[in-house]
Amino acid sequence: MNKVKNKEELLDVSFNTMLLGKSIFAFVEFISGLLLIFVPLDLIKATIHHLALAISLSPFSTMITNAGERLTNDATLFAIVYLLLHGALKLVTLALLWKKILWSYPLSILLLVGFILYQIFEFFNHGSISMLVLCAVDVLMIILTLLEYRKLKAHISKEGSYSPLKNSKVN
Repeated sequence: MNKVKNKEELLDVSFNTMLLGKSIFAFVEFISGLLLIFVPLDLIKATIHHLALAISLSPFSTMITNAGERLTNDATLFAIVYLLLHGALKLVTLALLWKKILWSYPLSILLLVGFILYQIFEFFNHGSISMLVLCAVDVLMIILTLLEYRKLKAHISKEGSYSPLKNSKVN
């Protein structure tokens, strides 16, 4: 494996690694939302119950059982909409970032700020530590996106004009 030689390479490797990780996670979110459309609520509850029984000696058993008991049609509908919308928005913006389309960088940052605000709201309402972890990942992604955006803009200003819609130089 080659060593990273300078800060610019480190930024590129870090940014691309985050893009890959977030792309995989967004794809899984979207597919999960699609699957929830077709999986009956009773089957989900039965699966949760069997999982809780299988790990009955684990502290997670109670947490899983409680989550299964709180599962309703409304909660499932919310999960479907959230997973599909959140996954689709992330997939689209990540695809634009992969293509290095200039206007997608501020758009991505704006969406990440929106996700962070929602995650903070969820943390304060439900105390979910996972929301804080997601916030930290999103803050890191914002920093990397901002640095990559600045680097791309500097490169463009050095090379000449740029068409953000076509992601190419203008003659």
